[in-house]
Amino acid sequence: MNPQQPYYGQATGGYPQQPGYPGGQQQPQYPGQHPPPPGQYPGQQQPPPQAPYQNQPYYGGQPGQPGQPHNQQYPGAPPPPQQQGQYQQYPPSQQQQPQYGQPPAAPYNQHPPPGAPYNQQPPPAPYGQHPAQYPPQQYPQQQPPQQYGAPQSWQQQQHPQHPPHQGMPPYGAAAHVPPTPASLGYDLSQKALTPRVNTDADVEALRKAMKGFGCDERALIRVLTQAKYRNPWAMAQLMQDYNKRFMRNLAEDIEKETRGDFEKCLLTLVTNPLENDARILKKALVRAGTDEAALNDVLLCRSNADIRAITAEYRKIRGKDLAVDIKDDVDDTLYRLYSMILGATRAEDAAPVFPAEIDQKVTELQRATEGTIGANAVAVAQIFVSSNDAQLREISRVYQEKYHRSLEKVIKDEFRGDLEDALLRMLLQGKNRAQADAMRLGEALQRSKEVLFINRVVSLYWNPPRLQDAKTHYRLQYGVPFSKHVKEYLSGDFEDFVVALIGEK
Repeated sequence: MNPQQPYYGQATGGYPQQPGYPGGQQQPQYPGQHPPPPGQYPGQQQPPPQAPYQNQPYYGGQPGQPGQPHNQQYPGAPPPPQQQGQYQQYPPSQQQQPQYGQPPAAPYNQHPPPGAPYNQQPPPAPYGQHPAQYPPQQYPQQQPPQQYGAPQSWQQQQHPQHPPHQGMPPYGAAAHVPPTPASLGYDLSQKALTPRVNTDADVEALRKAMKGFGCDERALIRVLTQAKYRNPWAMAQLMQDYNKRFMRNLAEDIEKETRGDFEKCLLTLVTNPLENDARILKKALVRAGTDEAALNDVLLCRSNADIRAITAEYRKIRGKDLAVDIKDDVDDTLYRLYSMILGATRAEDAAPVFPAEIDQKVTELQRATEGTIGANAVAVAQIFVSSNDAQLREISRVYQEKYHRSLEKVIKDEFRGDLEDALLRMLLQGKNRAQADAMRLGEALQRSKEVLFINRVVSLYWNPPRLQDAKTHYRLQYGVPFSKHVKEYLSGDFEDFVVALIGEK
């Protein structure tokens, strides 16, 4: 008579004998079952030899410690007692379970359950059986009884789902927040919500101001800066009514009757801001030498809705993709930054600030700048581009608190040129948008960059609260009212027009 085979795994130093199942004792037999062949589980084929216990993969416990064996049980038997501080252990023949809260993904040509990560495989089935497949969309609440010794299905092995902490989504999941609406003038659906205004007297006044010999510049300023036209769609109605009433083009009449910076400012005001942004980009890229400051004014710190509208308008006007023109004009690193922006993946303004996520980004920023030789510009750009203003403000604060250095100084030390300017622009606006607006106005005004100044003033004109905040911080930044510097640096009709735009006498 052949001696009794040792318990599975004992010959290789594997699992210890279970209590109540000595190696030489005959396994109990249930009704309807036949005794298994020596050395096999009931209903299964001969398992492959296992590696020694010390070489088993890690399935639980503390990192760096060997995995623990999984005690097989009969159906209905209570679970074996576990040591405090350890997780449920799984047999080494099964694949390691997915991360907490994440269901396994479907194999090829199968649809995973909702929320499953992409391109991951389900647990492998025992040798000789068909691969496990996902159930169609819904998971059964009760599982049929399994044969003794058969491995548990992946549904049974799944950890129990616990609700996340209040106000905090599961780790790695995007918070469900409403998208930031497009700026005024960037979404055609806004036009239907804008009430029509009475333009009869105003179109007559405009035509009278430009008819005949000479031009009445004060009349143009008075009509175009009225409060009822401080909406891009109302301004568009005024232009359409003028063109229809006199069978002329208001923009062309302004070009014929005015000159210089006054003309540029008038044309910028009567042009839809979305179209104006697209034309600014076209001039910045098509001319000899790229105007990176103009690119930054249009593209940086914009909502995803604005970016999508700008790229579509540029393609409409230029006939080419904006990314293609940018790639042909800037270096590779700066192109990577702009391509991330054009992807429209910025966190929405309503996205919350999670301390754990902020701390992780701060650590990555330190590793990509001070923590390495040669800064990783792409990693820094990815963090800046994907964060909204509130998140950037918190990143700056936590970086100072954690590493006792200003993130602004780190950017200045690690980067140069156009990339440094772009990163600082995003960081400063995240910390204090009104202060950043005031500094950009002062920089363009005091350095006689008239085109940049006109674009910046008119863009703020369409957002009265933001313009008022910029004027307040301008006084704090430079010690004088914004209107005083306007009168000092500008002159003539251009000065009068800008003073009227900013709401000063």
